[in-house]
Parts: sequence; C-alpha cells; structure tokens
Amino acid sequence: MLCDKQILRYLGSLEKKLISNRRKRKIYLTNKWAKDFPEEPGVYAALENRELVYVGETNNIQRRMNYLRFTYNHSLRLNIGRVNFSKVKGYRNATAKKKFPSHIEEKVNDWLTKRIKISILPTKLGRKELEDRIIEKYKPKYNQKSVSKDR
Repeated sequence: MLCDKQILRYLGSLEKKLISNRRKRKIYLTNKWAKDFPEEPGVYAALENRELVYVGETNNIQRRMNYLRFTYNHSLRLNIGRVNFSKVKGYRNATAKKKFPSHIEEKVNDWLTKRIKISILPTKLGRKELEDRIIEKYKPKYNQKSVSKDR
C-alpha cells in the first residue's frame, strides 16, 4: 500500500506530465480529429494562451474529445458560452438537452478552434484525484462552480 507522500509524489508527476506536455493539440471539431486520440482512460487539460482553463477526467479520451463537438455533452463548451457570450444579443443558456442558439454555437466553435489547445495524459490510476488536485491548485476558469452553477 502506498503512503500519502508516495501518492502525492505520483499525482505531482502526472500533473507535470499533463501540463508540460509539449504535444498540445489544436481542436478541429471533426470526427476524424477525435479518432486520433486513444480509447483509453485519462486526464485532459484545455489551455488558452498557455493558461490552464479546464481539466477533466474520462474513461475514454477519444469519446470525450468527440463530445467537444456538442454543447450538451461537454461542460467546457457550456462554460465557454456562458462566460464569453452571455451578453451577446439572442443568447440563451444551453443545457444538457438543448444547445445554444446557432449564432452562439458558431462563436463557441470559433473560440475552441482558434484559442484552445488540448493536452492529454492516458492513465488508469488516480484520474479523479489528479483532476481534483489540478482544479484546487490552478482554479481553471471553466471548471469553477460559479461558472456553471445554473446548469
């Protein structure tokens, strides 16, 4: 059994690998792009101008990247829309069942493809603990509860 220090060291090494990963990927929002990711469990980070803005964990990285294409499937999209476009005329909140109005969806797509890059780290062990650690330490703006409390 691992002691607390060993667990923290392990999580720290995963955090470093995820955040300092030199192979950050642009987002293309196509099925072909999503299929380029492994069908493995892991943690992923979204970076905007090198700033960590979102972190998530998943049991299938490829499926989760495919979900970035659909607002009702991904909280990163929901929060980008709410934070950046809620003052745009015709804005209406999206939910798990309903997309944003089409002009907002276009703005979210544009934001994702032009500003956000993704870093992934396949790992089976400690995904949720790593996600929680990163959220607590970096407070990524699209993970914050105040951003998504009206979901």
